[in-house]
Amino acid sequence: MAQLRRLLPIASWIGLALSLLALIESAPRLLEEGGGIGMVLGNVAKFGWTLALLLLVFGWTRTIGTRALVGAALAGFFGIASLAVLIGKPLMLWLGPENTFVPVVFAPVTEELLKLLPVAIFLLLAMRNPRSRPSVADVVLFGVTVAAGFTVYENILYARGTDGGWLTRMPISILLPFVTSHGPMLVGTHFVYAGLASLALGVTVIYGKQFRLARFALPIALLITMTEHATVNRIPMDYAGEALPLWVQLTLVITLWGYLSTLLLLIGVAAIAVYETRIIRRGSEMLPSALGPRDVINGLRGSPKLASLLQLHRGLRDESMRRSMILAAAQTGNSTPGAAAISAVEHPYNATGLAIGTTT
Repeated sequence: MAQLRRLLPIASWIGLALSLLALIESAPRLLEEGGGIGMVLGNVAKFGWTLALLLLVFGWTRTIGTRALVGAALAGFFGIASLAVLIGKPLMLWLGPENTFVPVVFAPVTEELLKLLPVAIFLLLAMRNPRSRPSVADVVLFGVTVAAGFTVYENILYARGTDGGWLTRMPISILLPFVTSHGPMLVGTHFVYAGLASLALGVTVIYGKQFRLARFALPIALLITMTEHATVNRIPMDYAGEALPLWVQLTLVITLWGYLSTLLLLIGVAAIAVYETRIIRRGSEMLPSALGPRDVINGLRGSPKLASLLQLHRGLRDESMRRSMILAAAQTGNSTPGAAAISAVEHPYNATGLAIGTTT
């Protein structure tokens, strides 16, 4: 088992390197098919902006690393997007291009579930360790990064941009510059839908045993996202000026003309950031102080620079371990981490070489 734990990081680095090489090799063709470098990079920039904001919001509760997020983006770009096409294309060819079942029923259900699949696998593996657990923030970041990769690939496939922009639908577009609209409906896109579903999945799995209402978060979120997705796909279909079907008119009202999933995501992100930040602060009383900006600056002033960067990397890794230990204690009903967890965190901190405060 110990050998397996040592081999898994090596295997993940190899898989990540191979995926990056595949992306580099296919980049010229993808840029050409996707409408040019300006359109493709414009899409990436809009999703990157929101991801950066989420990293700031979850700055005190995130335990997931850069490698995992890059892997999530590549999984969405290469794996989930291709799988969605593979599943939907035969049915589309069989039913014909004029059918409404695939875009209105089949695609919304399968695409939302497929985007959630790697998030569920990540959460399942992460929750197996009773001493070290992820935050809901980690689940959201993983989910939206998968969705960003998925959407970038889908936009390349259809040579389209995200539309929208930072100033088009104020104030939401400042935070989510990729949001657009179809007729009267706001379209949060795959990013918002996957973000809300991932948030709900994290709340249900991580806090479902502590809070009864948390168990309903996932089914409610899936119902909302699938309904909005189906409505978004149905509205642009032109039927010679006919009125929208009654069910579409009802779903527009129920989903607040597409604003429901977006508002729930923004409110949910803010609420979970506040809640889990309080958990981290309460649990910090028995562990070394958090790695703060001043510690990072002091560490980077060291010489030589390579050694300083390596120390900083270890410090950030140990800070993630510290947070995951605190989260595990809170999620399993303990007020503070146990003695074994405290020892497991203190040892690497003492060996890091960075000045990371004192044990409080």
